[in-house]
Amino acid sequence: MAVSAFVVRPLGSSDAPAVLAVARGLPKWFTAEGIEGIRRDLESHEGFVAVRGDCALGFATWFPWDPEVAELSWIAVAEEEHGQGAGTALLAAIAEAARLGGHRFLEVSTVADTVDYAPYAESREFYRARGFVDYRVDNEFDGQGDDRYDRLLLRLPL
Repeated sequence: MAVSAFVVRPLGSSDAPAVLAVARGLPKWFTAEGIEGIRRDLESHEGFVAVRGDCALGFATWFPWDPEVAELSWIAVAEEEHGQGAGTALLAAIAEAARLGGHRFLEVSTVADTVDYAPYAESREFYRARGFVDYRVDNEFDGQGDDRYDRLLLRLPL
């Protein structure tokens, strides 16, 4: 059975509950602190949402870090939708918005290869397959709460 098409559109303030529901459905990637960070960032970051009918499948947000670099702050797609193109379409929308904003790079941070955790290996693979290149590793990055880990910054030339 074919999956019906989805649409990527700009994120609106009324999308917050659906966006947070997508994130809550991905506990392998998002802790309670991460979900709170998403909630907070939705107030000031621009973004896009992938929808099928009235159902949010995923979202992505970004903000201008500096005149040269835009940061992909959050991206998530419901796990049952992985591999169907929504993440790639959301990333393309963010990259185009950042490029049109005059930025030369789109940067994203994730857990580095030194951390053996399959969900983040999938995340790194997703970014690298779409043109992101490793930029820098912050060893023992001070994450949320007591969490310390090696953080990988990847960059996509725009």
